[in-house]
Amino acid sequence: MKKPGNIKNMEDGHKKAYFLIAIGKLFNRIPYGDPAQSLELFDKAAEIAKKTEDNTALSYAFGEKGALYEKQGDYKKALGITRKAVFEAQKSNSTKSLYKWQWQTGRILKKTGDMDGAISSYRLAVYSLQTIRQNLSMGCKKGNCMSFKQIIKPLYFDRADLLLRRSKIKGRPYKDVQKDLIEARDTIEKLKAAELQDYFQDECITRLKTKSLSPDQIDANTVVIYPVLLPDRIELLVGFSRNMKQFTVNVEKNKLTRIIRLFRIKLESPESRFMRYARKLYKWIIKPLEPDLKAKEIDTIVFVPDGALRTIPISALNDGRRFLVEKYAIVTTPGLTLTDPKPMSRKNLKLLLNGLTESVQGFNPLPNVSSELEKVGELYKSKVLKNQNFTISKVETQLKQTTYSVVHIASHGQFDRDLNNTFLLAYDGKLTMDILEKVMNISRFRDKPVELLTLSACQTALGDDRAALGLAGVALKAGARSAIATLWFIDDKTTSQLISEFYKQLKNPMLTKAQALQQAQLKMIHIPSSSHPAYWAPFLLIGNWM
Repeated sequence: MKKPGNIKNMEDGHKKAYFLIAIGKLFNRIPYGDPAQSLELFDKAAEIAKKTEDNTALSYAFGEKGALYEKQGDYKKALGITRKAVFEAQKSNSTKSLYKWQWQTGRILKKTGDMDGAISSYRLAVYSLQTIRQNLSMGCKKGNCMSFKQIIKPLYFDRADLLLRRSKIKGRPYKDVQKDLIEARDTIEKLKAAELQDYFQDECITRLKTKSLSPDQIDANTVVIYPVLLPDRIELLVGFSRNMKQFTVNVEKNKLTRIIRLFRIKLESPESRFMRYARKLYKWIIKPLEPDLKAKEIDTIVFVPDGALRTIPISALNDGRRFLVEKYAIVTTPGLTLTDPKPMSRKNLKLLLNGLTESVQGFNPLPNVSSELEKVGELYKSKVLKNQNFTISKVETQLKQTTYSVVHIASHGQFDRDLNNTFLLAYDGKLTMDILEKVMNISRFRDKPVELLTLSACQTALGDDRAALGLAGVALKAGARSAIATLWFIDDKTTSQLISEFYKQLKNPMLTKAQALQQAQLKMIHIPSSSHPAYWAPFLLIGNWM
């Protein structure tokens, strides 16, 4: 392939330098491309950049040349030229390129066996990327979206992977191992915040982080599990009240994902045989840490899921005799640092109950919603907005006029991979996530924000990890401390029974919200007609579990 003839006619400058870099990258990627030709183009771009004192262009020319050497396996040359790229990016204050070359430096050092140097470079790359996250989000809103999966997630995962590998080196002092595990945990927490920002296209989605729960503040009977799904293995990063532990499971991510997809399909059908998958997932995710759970008398599991694990209820995992929820209260959270730490006050709870029994906007009627609202209303002081009274404006008016502890919505809801198709159904329209945020925004600034948002008839798309991410972040988006929602739709009669029982259990001040949901699910398990997890497992408590 020949270089386009019009390059020679271009005046030396910024535009020509970037054009040469782009052509060089293209030559490097196409089959049978000539690396020598790419190097020539990168060198010519660097020459022009030096001549015109364009440090940013020089950084890209050096960086792409380093990437080519990395691809060829010439790590000595790759490292030397990439460090020059980092230096030029720093001189031009070009953070957008700086994180790329810091990341590239880390990759090269990892390949040469310098794990400490690689971790330091990854640490710098993550820091640099954090400083431009808002700019990246604004670019997404304008249609210039840099792929989260291609850029941000791999960088965070690579960093966590290195830390978790180093922590397992024999002979490392306990204090150093704990530092690595804590840094890996903090990296995952940053990733979770970035994922929610990417989904909701809203930097403010992590506003609760300023008053969040520190991972080191959990009580002695609670454990936090971070499953880190790496291509070749699962790393279970487990936070107890006083220390972190690491468990490695040699299962490839693709294999795990396949089993999860099959499990989800089986769970949704009340006639299915799901136990094979429930036991296999239990073996991989819970069994390795079971001795520690027993020794520390754990009663509550806080699960911070990743990837396909967001699409299944961990409560339905089974050891061959009992479901996980029969042993532990379970909560899901998008990240511990995104969880408001205050326990729920049970005194003078006031509920805003909203629901649809009629068919509206083409959706099926939910006749048992009337019974659900009535039963819950008998337990607490409540205001009921049903059918034609359940409108977006009336919900907003109520939240402005009165402080409610709980907002309950018994209606159809859908969480989609596309935020624009994610909504809750009101009588007069669809409550999108942006509208929900606006409607509930007034409570966010009160001393007592909404403690619990209950969505009793929502669903996520089957096997869609991104749709489940929206579900995981709904409490944050709405400004509530926690939410109860369902992964898939079940008949409104069963929903009414379980939700009513949850609110009944919630009146007991000795139970946390997680334990109240656990007791409601146990009651369903012990009723033969609703013992299959299709009926009780899709209910998730998200966020604050206290």
